Amino acid sequence: YFFLGIIYYLFDLQPTRELVEAGKDIESAYWELVVKDIQDTCKLLEPIYNETDGEDGHVSLAVSPKLANDTKGTIEAAKWLHNMVGSPCVYMKIPATDESISSMKEVISLGISVNATLIFCLPKYEAVIDAYLDGLESCGMTHLSKVSSAAAFYISRVDVTLDKKLEQIGTTEALDLKGKGAVAQAVLAYQLYQKKFSGPRWERLENRGAKKQRLMWASTNVKNPSYPDTFYVNSLIGPDTISTLPVQALQAFMDHGILSRTLDAKVSEAQDIYNAIEKLGIDWSSVGSELEHEVLDSFTKSFDNVLECMQKKAMNIYSFQKHV
Repeated sequence: YFFLGIIYYLFDLQPTRELVEAGKDIESAYWELVVKDIQDTCKLLEPIYNETDGEDGHVSLAVSPKLANDTKGTIEAAKWLHNMVGSPCVYMKIPATDESISSMKEVISLGISVNATLIFCLPKYEAVIDAYLDGLESCGMTHLSKVSSAAAFYISRVDVTLDKKLEQIGTTEALDLKGKGAVAQAVLAYQLYQKKFSGPRWERLENRGAKKQRLMWASTNVKNPSYPDTFYVNSLIGPDTISTLPVQALQAFMDHGILSRTLDAKVSEAQDIYNAIEKLGIDWSSVGSELEHEVLDSFTKSFDNVLECMQKKAMNIYSFQKHV
């Protein structure tokens, strides 16, 4: 889904032809197509953005995944893309690598809203929150209401990795913890959210009009067929959160999901599960790093595949024009 915004254009030669004829290189052509797509989507969602005073109606635009370990490059790309789109609805989507988290503070301080993505563990999530708060405090804007953020905390992918490790350990205790780790960690993430967005520091920012950085559950589709198909959606319902729902997960929830506040119903149980997994020798931060590299690599390959596809189209256009 990372580059979904460009798919429409890949099946339509006209925009690509126009950019090729204008002498654009492939990556420049890609970004022009993406920006146009995002601008059109922002226009569609602008009424929602205005009606909710900027709480909803956002559109995310990802910086190149190749910049994930380049702090300065990420900052410059976010500034450029934000200016190119020119809409208050747009979020700059930035991965939560160590280098890119450093860029988030600067981007936020410039009044640019951010979707922090690829968060797989609690320490990384806390670093993302701190970057948001630091950025707001450094922002020169008198009123901060136009700046917002979401933090995409991944769910099902975490269980896939944890379950493999628990199976390798193979004890009864380990096997009993299968399918419980991702939700437990998400419950604790929500506790961290509530803690960080309260107290004197947050109140000072709130008095300047700041909005809380909303927790966004990513990867809520169930990857293990032995788990209920509404498992993750049902388990993570609570205030100030967003669930990204793939079509299959949405349809399942609409059919037989249970709409009930579940996210903070069993906090102590979640802490016990988290601690039990850690006591088995599984390091949560290492799991997060493993998943971060795995998913970032897949995003980079998707990005390269899109450019390759566009390059082939450009060559076909050039060949056609040459023989006409």
